[in-house]
Amino acid sequence: MSGATPGRAARTAIALVGLLLAAGLPLAAAERLHLDSGGHIDVERYWVAGSTLLYEASGGTVGIPRSMVVRIEKLPERPPSPRAPGPERAPAASRGMDPPTEAALREDLREAHEALERREYEEAAAGFLALLDRNPKLYTARVGYAVSQIGLDHDGLALSIVLDGISREPERPELYVLLGQLRYREDRLEDARRAFSRAFELAPTDELRDLLIKVERELHASRSYDLSSSAHFNLRYDGSVDLDLARAMLDHLEQQYWTVTDLLRHTPSQPISVQLLTREQFRDVTQAPDWAGGIYDGKIRLPLGGLSRLTPDAKRVLVHELTHAVIHSKSRGAAPRWLHEGVAQMAEGRKVLPSETAAIAKELEGLPPERLADLPFSYPRSLSLVQYLAGRSGFDSLVEVLDRIGRGADPERALREVYGQGYAALAQAWTRALEQDRAR
Repeated sequence: MSGATPGRAARTAIALVGLLLAAGLPLAAAERLHLDSGGHIDVERYWVAGSTLLYEASGGTVGIPRSMVVRIEKLPERPPSPRAPGPERAPAASRGMDPPTEAALREDLREAHEALERREYEEAAAGFLALLDRNPKLYTARVGYAVSQIGLDHDGLALSIVLDGISREPERPELYVLLGQLRYREDRLEDARRAFSRAFELAPTDELRDLLIKVERELHASRSYDLSSSAHFNLRYDGSVDLDLARAMLDHLEQQYWTVTDLLRHTPSQPISVQLLTREQFRDVTQAPDWAGGIYDGKIRLPLGGLSRLTPDAKRVLVHELTHAVIHSKSRGAAPRWLHEGVAQMAEGRKVLPSETAAIAKELEGLPPERLADLPFSYPRSLSLVQYLAGRSGFDSLVEVLDRIGRGADPERALREVYGQGYAALAQAWTRALEQDRAR
């Protein structure tokens, strides 16, 4: 089972990069913020993040409730400061240089940000790096470059960029969002909590609040947990968990790691975090339904519930969630749920039962393909569709779809490029195949 992941932090950071881009380069004219108290604040520039209005002051970024501001007045442009006496400096053009204009910088920033939104991280990183080469103080490009490197799983490089940025401008919420995400990926929960808390103080949003609550729940559940590591996994478990069971789970994950990564033609660049929880802790941390045997939400989480040995069912759950982790890494978090769950069920060895096939065929009878997305999610239905696609042109075609999604294509485009048809047409062909099987 897959769930919401801390990729939300990346989306928050990308959204904040968008706000920075909207605010852009320094404004030519100052703004006056008229407050409900009768006073006012003059600022060079401001921007809005959720219910907070932020502006730059000499000491850094300051945030105030948006409701305090009753009116914003644009002030006349200020005359240029008188220049100190000294030798005239030749224009840049006469020195053989071609400095970028503000309009050119804005356009290049916009192009790099659009590549970031499309998840074309290589292109975005190159664009932001070129901007930094031209203007090392361009803060928006620094944040965008860090987000791009996280998208490429270059966490070490991204962390150095973020920490350097914080040392230069310690009041920037975007940097703390990114730091929180990177620390979370390292399984340094206390550090992640502090970073997200600081980001929320500087720019409170509902999404950041949800992230902070999630990390705090997980931190509370795992304060006394032990850590065991292997080549590709970091396993956290309560001290009451049988040590032999924890080791058996870690060994099984390592054994299956190469099977799953070979199947999907992808090896994650970061160790995969695994957490063994009590049933109560599992519900509290993941908010998953009681029937869930496990979940992947950026980490593999498993409720033990009295398990004392590694049973065949437990092994299947481990493979299922491991497959989710590899799919998430390969598709950069953008694979649709039906594909995620269908491939994960195939990897664990599950097949659709004849009774399930008959029920699916009856459910889809007469349903237009475009209405398929309106149906509640169904594990048997997602497995049936993925099995149909694998039978139609091989499992490697599904892997190619994931490849293309990971390179920035949306799922519809990836399906058309691989199968020559979009989701609706493929679903229609699958429905016909189900009806034929039912008739036989």
